[in-house]
Amino acid sequence: MGLALVLIVLSFLEVSLSSGNDMEAINLNFDMSGTITNVLSPSIIVIDTVVVNLEGVDPSGLYRFTYSYLTQDLKDYYIGKDVFVKGNYVYLDLQGAYNSESINEMIQKDILSLLEQQDYGSFYQSSYQSTYQSSYGGS
Repeated sequence: MGLALVLIVLSFLEVSLSSGNDMEAINLNFDMSGTITNVLSPSIIVIDTVVVNLEGVDPSGLYRFTYSYLTQDLKDYYIGKDVFVKGNYVYLDLQGAYNSESINEMIQKDILSLLEQQDYGSFYQSSYQSTYQSSYGGS
């Protein structure tokens, strides 16, 4: 009975230690981890108290209205999310694992989509319609 109990405890410790090592291995691949506490612009976020300039994110072609819309959207979505950081690339922390697509890439895709929409006027049309409907109850 005592031997069985010792074996159970040892196997439990082995599982616990191997799970911890997996998390440590993930963390060793990154420079830091933390929580997004602010979005200063589409290309600058704050993780805990560290300001990170996102590499590869270029919002320069956005109109002022579109830029403001994107910044607010990013604040609404990303603030409070746990992340891993490697250099100037940020990845969502999916409970100890990470998303292979960086937040940098996701934001740049959003920017490209907004650029395309603003070039064709569809962004302003959809923004106007949603503002009109919420303000005046139009359909």
